[in-house]
Amino acid sequence: MESAAVGAFLKSVMGRLFLLLEKEYSMHRGLAQEAASIQHDLRMIAAAMDDQLGALGRPERTAVARLYSAEILDLAHDIEDCVDRFTHRLRCKHRGGGGGAASSLVHRVAHELKKVQSRSSYADEIHKLKRRLKEARQRVVDSAPVGRPGGLPSSATLDASKPCPAVTRNPAGMEKPMEEMLSLLREVDGEPRQLRMISIVGLGGSGKTTLARAAYDSPHAKETFPCRAWVSAAGTLPEISQRIKAILLDILQQVVPKDSMDLDADTNNLEALLKEYLSDKRYLIVIDGVQMDEWRAVNSAFVDSSTGSRIVLTTTIQSVANVCSHGNGYVYQMDTLGEEDSKKVAFPGIRSPELEHGSAALLGKCDGLPLALVSVSDYLKSSVEPTGELCAKLCRNLGSHLKENHGHDSFSDLRKVLLDNYDSLAGYALSCFLYLGIFPRNRPLKRKVVTRRWLAEGYCRSESLRGEQDIADENFNKLVDWNMIRPIDTSNNSQVKTCKTHGIMHEFVLHKSLSHRFIMKVSPDHPRAGANANNARHLSVHDGKLIECEASDEDSSRVRSLTVFGDAGGAISFVRRCKLIRVLDLEECSDLKDHDLKHIWKLWHLKYLSLGGSIRELPRCIDGLHCLETLDLRRTKIQSLPVEAIQLPHLTHLFGNKLMLDKDDLKNVNKMSKLEKFLSGKKSNLQTLAGFVADDSKGFVCSKKKDSKGFLQLIMDMDKLRKLKIWCKRVANRDSYMSDLSKAIQKLTKVPIDRHNDCSLSLDCKETYENFLSQLNLEPCSEGSKYDIRSLKLQGKLLKLPPFVTLLSGLTDLCISSATLTQGLLSALANLGKLLYLKLVADLLEGFEIKHGAFPSLRRLCFQVQSLALAPPTIEEGALPNLVSLKLLCRDLVVGLSGMDIRHFKHLKEVKIDAEASAEEIQRWEHAAQKHPNRPRVVLVKTDNQIASEEPGLGPCAMREKRKRCQAEPCLDDALDSSLKKMRLSESSSWSQAIVHQVMGADTMSSSSIAIPLHADESGGWMQQHSRP
Repeated sequence: MESAAVGAFLKSVMGRLFLLLEKEYSMHRGLAQEAASIQHDLRMIAAAMDDQLGALGRPERTAVARLYSAEILDLAHDIEDCVDRFTHRLRCKHRGGGGGAASSLVHRVAHELKKVQSRSSYADEIHKLKRRLKEARQRVVDSAPVGRPGGLPSSATLDASKPCPAVTRNPAGMEKPMEEMLSLLREVDGEPRQLRMISIVGLGGSGKTTLARAAYDSPHAKETFPCRAWVSAAGTLPEISQRIKAILLDILQQVVPKDSMDLDADTNNLEALLKEYLSDKRYLIVIDGVQMDEWRAVNSAFVDSSTGSRIVLTTTIQSVANVCSHGNGYVYQMDTLGEEDSKKVAFPGIRSPELEHGSAALLGKCDGLPLALVSVSDYLKSSVEPTGELCAKLCRNLGSHLKENHGHDSFSDLRKVLLDNYDSLAGYALSCFLYLGIFPRNRPLKRKVVTRRWLAEGYCRSESLRGEQDIADENFNKLVDWNMIRPIDTSNNSQVKTCKTHGIMHEFVLHKSLSHRFIMKVSPDHPRAGANANNARHLSVHDGKLIECEASDEDSSRVRSLTVFGDAGGAISFVRRCKLIRVLDLEECSDLKDHDLKHIWKLWHLKYLSLGGSIRELPRCIDGLHCLETLDLRRTKIQSLPVEAIQLPHLTHLFGNKLMLDKDDLKNVNKMSKLEKFLSGKKSNLQTLAGFVADDSKGFVCSKKKDSKGFLQLIMDMDKLRKLKIWCKRVANRDSYMSDLSKAIQKLTKVPIDRHNDCSLSLDCKETYENFLSQLNLEPCSEGSKYDIRSLKLQGKLLKLPPFVTLLSGLTDLCISSATLTQGLLSALANLGKLLYLKLVADLLEGFEIKHGAFPSLRRLCFQVQSLALAPPTIEEGALPNLVSLKLLCRDLVVGLSGMDIRHFKHLKEVKIDAEASAEEIQRWEHAAQKHPNRPRVVLVKTDNQIASEEPGLGPCAMREKRKRCQAEPCLDDALDSSLKKMRLSESSSWSQAIVHQVMGADTMSSSSIAIPLHADESGGWMQQHSRP
């Protein structure tokens, strides 16, 4: 009776409160429109700035322009914060306790009251933001054009006499690069005379102009090319047509005798005049700082008259270099200085143990970039006495010297180079660039990890119909293309797989991120977080302790990510208050414990979660992470996964290391029935499922035992799955297990006949029996469908090629790993006509023959074996007609195939051989490469076993990536050239890390992410004194 009376009372009173809530809601229902309005206003301000900058042709932003950009970025983030806080308070589920209907009603009413308060607070924030937007808009509209003080010049004239940059004579470390460049100016042995384009590409300040000028002024160039011209394309003319005329006029004035042609009389026909004059000349023309539009306009003026002419171009953009040198040209990738040459440039004539010790960190930040080292040298010269203590102080304050209009004048040219790169980015692309400051300077970054984090942060949004993943890839590619980050390793399809930010660029971006409150770094070098930690969007903890973080809830809501390297200190407890955090990367956190994750369900907006090796159990409260998209458990000790993780509605990528569904969950009929309902209802968003063990364990989805399902049957309901990696196990009921596995593969690979299937599958069967995979049985495809897949990896005891492999019509990437690779298995591979990449890994390789016409599409072939059973494989002429890369990681193979005529591989660009090959065998491969028309590079590569047997502890200079000449192509190949004899005809651009041994008279490169140590005095170098980049 009393409970009924209390219930009636609450129903009556709360009914009136709900009417009040409805009235309050009607007063604030326009807030959504207000939010859309301010976002539209922000876009209008950004468009107004773009119009002003666009009117200047080639904008060179001033400090005012950069302040406007920073203000817009800050406004965009604050607007996003405001909206997220409001939606978070309205959408988050209320976790109330028990207590019956009356208690539940009280909790609901309290929650609704909080919503009203949220709307009132949100309305206040909206009005504040609108005032800020109005003020910002007025400042932009009232200001003069922000690209250059004083607006446009009243008239633009052709300045055909731009002064050449000052270049130091005999700069440090120039001998080898000069030898390489002079050889590029000569004809290739056995090739007819023809016009060739040589593109020198690298980050600003890497010495491109210095190298080009040294080659241009060399006695060999003066003797070989009677007709020469040096042109600087980096002019200040706003219109492209004016710049083109200036370039052509400058060339004509230098190559044409003054008394033979009246250039002033006909400036509208410069291209025809130049083409006519050069038609029978052997000429050398250097265009310094060329842009894509400029090259496309002037390119037609240079015709190939079979005189052996050369055009040398310098650029900071990789794609420009590839386009300019496409066909029969060369791309010369600038290298950074080694440790010894860096010291020569930074401390000319000064050496002492105290100086070397105190300057080690400073040189590390300069990372061998010549202009950075020259700036340091000039700064130290201005002091009374350069010491290690002074270098340590400069190292601590280096970021402030890189700040615009601040710092010492010695860094002015370096500032300009860095700011030019910074100004080339805008909007979310700029946010992606600043985001790189989160990571340590020398830390290799995985492409997919970085792009997934960008996606989780919301930095790849667009109003167009393009997908966010495409935008993320585009932003990453632009940073690589502009040499703002440098590739370390590439994947099978030539895309950059891992990368690193240049040392001085990292220092610049970190300082910019800190000053914009974009990042807060906590480390032994930055121990005090202070007030900025309350306002920063991204916290990066490097073995530091987060202190002085008495932040309000509003301040804490600005935090969007936490990344920990080493000890987290107080960061884990602080992050609990960051209700809107999206990225939590604890993969390298050393002091994280299982109990630290008990409140993780409160992070409702979390989209990216990565955990480290100290975690053994995933809490079941993870079901509260409604927005989670990526869950990375590869470095944890977690082996049992609760079904709640699979049921996360937005989970897209799940990575683990031999994960299995929790056994107690499999026995729980209620949980399994919910999982079955979730998957069968097509609610799963999983695209990547990597690291699961597929055994014969099954759970009951209802009370009837016949309705039991295991992992293989559950994944058949994951319709969006695109990448699957599973471990197969020995089981008792083999027939049922093979049937389930066959159906799962069939589900992943079967598509309509007119559709390409971009899926990948990895099967690890090492713990099963021989020829396990040969028992897979895929049903015949019905009319209008096919079995198709892009990438396949098979590991196990394979004596023959599993029959299902030949059914995969679109297979392009194949990796097979087995203790023994038999002749029958290898011969069957030749029928896979669409393969582009083939990697064979084995302890023992049986002999086989690759016949004429076999592997017609294959571009990359890799053997990684311990020994040969009998004779080495033979390759007939006409086989592998499109082979680009041949990798022989086996000493027996290196010996056995050394007599092969590689000239039959007309497109060959590189041969990678085992680093333990004898000097005699290396010379044989060198000799064969020298006879090839493409002059493919011979690269020494250490295997994983060789690396493991060596002592660790390579220094930063030892691990320095070497990048030299490579062939030009819009895509990236999978290694870098570092010397003259690795030059090749232009078709692809290659990336890799350094390897010390010289092959064909050049520093060879490792094809993997592990580099052979490079001696300090063997790395190339450029400038001793200041020169314009």
